[in-house]
Amino acid sequence: MTLREFLRVVWASKWFVLGAVVLVVGAGYVYADRQEITYQATATVELASSGSAGAEGTAAVTANPDPTVVVGPEVEQAAAEALDVPVSTLHGAEVEPLYDAATMTMTITATSTSAEFAADAANAYATAYVAQLPAVIDEQVAALDEQISALSSQIIAARDTLKARPNDPEATALQSTGEESLNVLTAQKTAYQTLVEPGQVTATAVADPVGLGRLSVLGIALLTGLAAGVGIAFVRRGLDTRVRTVEQAAEAADAPILAEVTGLRASLKTFAQTEVLPVASLAATPFTESVRELRTAVQVSLPRRDHAVVVVTAADPSAPRSFVAANLAVSWALSGRRTIVLSGDLRRPQIDELLPAPPTWEGTGRGLRPTTITNLELFPVPDQPLDSADYLATTAASDLVEALRAEADIVVVDAPPVLAAADATILGGYADGTVLLAAAGRTDRGVLGRAVDRLRTNDVALAGVALVGVASNHRDTYASTYGEEGDVRTPVTDVAGPDAGTDAERDVDTDPAASADVPAEPRHRTDAAAGPATEPDPRPRTADGSPAPAAEASLATVQIPRLALPDTGFPRRVDVIDPRPGGFRPVLVAQVGAPAPRPAAPADQTADPAPDDAPEQPEAGTAPDRETSGAGIAFFHRPAEPGIGAPKRATP
Repeated sequence: MTLREFLRVVWASKWFVLGAVVLVVGAGYVYADRQEITYQATATVELASSGSAGAEGTAAVTANPDPTVVVGPEVEQAAAEALDVPVSTLHGAEVEPLYDAATMTMTITATSTSAEFAADAANAYATAYVAQLPAVIDEQVAALDEQISALSSQIIAARDTLKARPNDPEATALQSTGEESLNVLTAQKTAYQTLVEPGQVTATAVADPVGLGRLSVLGIALLTGLAAGVGIAFVRRGLDTRVRTVEQAAEAADAPILAEVTGLRASLKTFAQTEVLPVASLAATPFTESVRELRTAVQVSLPRRDHAVVVVTAADPSAPRSFVAANLAVSWALSGRRTIVLSGDLRRPQIDELLPAPPTWEGTGRGLRPTTITNLELFPVPDQPLDSADYLATTAASDLVEALRAEADIVVVDAPPVLAAADATILGGYADGTVLLAAAGRTDRGVLGRAVDRLRTNDVALAGVALVGVASNHRDTYASTYGEEGDVRTPVTDVAGPDAGTDAERDVDTDPAASADVPAEPRHRTDAAAGPATEPDPRPRTADGSPAPAAEASLATVQIPRLALPDTGFPRRVDVIDPRPGGFRPVLVAQVGAPAPRPAAPADQTADPAPDDAPEQPEAGTAPDRETSGAGIAFFHRPAEPGIGAPKRATP
């Protein structure tokens, strides 16, 4: 697991981590506040040693190191008198002596709830113990005198026996051992008598708190809370069966992942405020770029590139299916494809409200109707008495899909969730590809797997899975805003008009959204069922209201730009933008490579026939890339989207 994945798991359970930290730190604070602080003070007494040479060697002695002497009544009484407190008060301080034979030191430790009293008690006990050592040595010398006297009597008795029986072995042994022991005892006595200072205090006591202080307790509580919170986060992750990553979605569905749709929450919020679909606003956001990525992936996965039907459904109701389907359809429409949206959710239709009709449209609301987006029409939910699944299984429903397929370059069907009803599987049978949406952090992995199994069981062509609601990061933001400065938005120069004698350099301001999808020229049609559905003609008008010729209208706005566009080997579009006040709007979409229009030959003149070996001149809009010109309009170019037909050619 990488650090990023670790932080992502912790962040997903941030409230649990925060709760664990607050709980443990709070408990630590209460414990530290109620804890009675105790102090320890340790004094050190170094015992002196002395040695004297005897018949058996040198004898080294020290004062009696028995720790019980330190807490004996004599030392305790002397310490109480030094502190001027009753002996019973000293009992409140726990005194613990400890002798180290290697260093011949006696440590005296006093413990009390008062730092000052603990230090005073330890020092008092140490001083009283040192003062008591001469008396202890006197006791030891007295004990040696008794042993010497007893050995002397034993030796005298053995000698008397040997006088009477010189060869008595027992008397000989008693005399020999007695004399050796007597020499040792005599040497020890002499050594004790030479101890002038049997001990001294080498380190006075300083009180220190025992255990952990308040800050230490709170620090340990903080670390413990973090550890507990992280543990809870990983336990939740282990028990969590929801889809959160692309890897989990791919494993659960056993299908390709078409795209990660990021920035969903911000886009839904923006749509609620503006009532404009994010892709239709031409704004560069992580969400709009994700939709374009999804569009491209679907195009590549389709078995046919023209007159295709795509069903957008979801594994469960948690995914914003209609919102994604509407933006996906808008993206196709803005890329120059005539797109029709079929509202296939007959139970809870939502896409009708997301794609409203133009304000000037006065249709009946039945059958195919236009929307506010160029190249995009909507077929709303039909009125029928049957159950939705029963109706969709009829020949009328399949004929409707085929009729819409014939009318459009792409048909997007908004279908209900797969496991909610049989509608999605029925509609998927009419489609060339089905896009299955899963909501990150909400869709269960088991539900996603069952949805895919149901589609495959019914022989539905599954294009792939799109994981929506993935949190965007700085890389998504960078990708969506890449190219906002420079690139295709560079002002056009080398502009000449029909009335200009020489070429004039002129800057032409462009729309900031010019690099996004720009609508193509609308296709005008009339639907027999819904009534006239002709979209507004964006071309300039003459005084009598009729559309003005392109050259005539353009001469009143801006001069003619010329662009030399190299032959790149693939189709491209030129987005023609009207730069007049009131905002930039598309007025024409032409195929790159259309030659500059030639003046018409007079009626009484006949055009010179082309030589036999001359190359065939292509039609306008289909010729290879070459110098392109127009009148009164600014030309900008970008690669066309792959798949689903070539861009529409404009009428000269």
